[in-house]
Amino acid sequence: MKRQDKIIRGIAIVIAMAGLVLGAYAQNTAQQQQQQLQQQQMLRMQTMTQAMSKVMERAQNMVRTLEQKMANLPENAKLAREQHRNLQHMGEAMGRVAENMKQNMEQFQEMTQNRELYKTKAMTKDMNQIQNRLEKAANELDESLRAMERLANRLQTNG
Repeated sequence: MKRQDKIIRGIAIVIAMAGLVLGAYAQNTAQQQQQQLQQQQMLRMQTMTQAMSKVMERAQNMVRTLEQKMANLPENAKLAREQHRNLQHMGEAMGRVAENMKQNMEQFQEMTQNRELYKTKAMTKDMNQIQNRLEKAANELDESLRAMERLANRLQTNG
């Protein structure tokens, strides 16, 4: 009987140890996945922040080009001047929007380093949603600027 008790206790200890080891392994794997997700988000945000810097630069270049072209328009080309001026103001506004987007992305990138924001699945989902929406807004802004650049080029060749 004593021998059976010792065997049962030994088996119970082995099972408990195995449970602890498996639990620690599962927790370690979850932490690694969380760290990977955070690193991926940080990399995506860095890429998007760089893209916003390029959008800002392109908007500034478009505005400068429009200013130069407007200076070369004849005084009697009132409609062409007005179109150039409107597009120039829109380009300046797009540059400010891109600058604000870049600042938001930089702030979000700082947030991605906070492990507390990834403690639950709901919080992780919200962080992913914010990132996806920022990325979508950045892509829309880039596409809008591309359309404005095309329009500016057409005005320049037709004006």
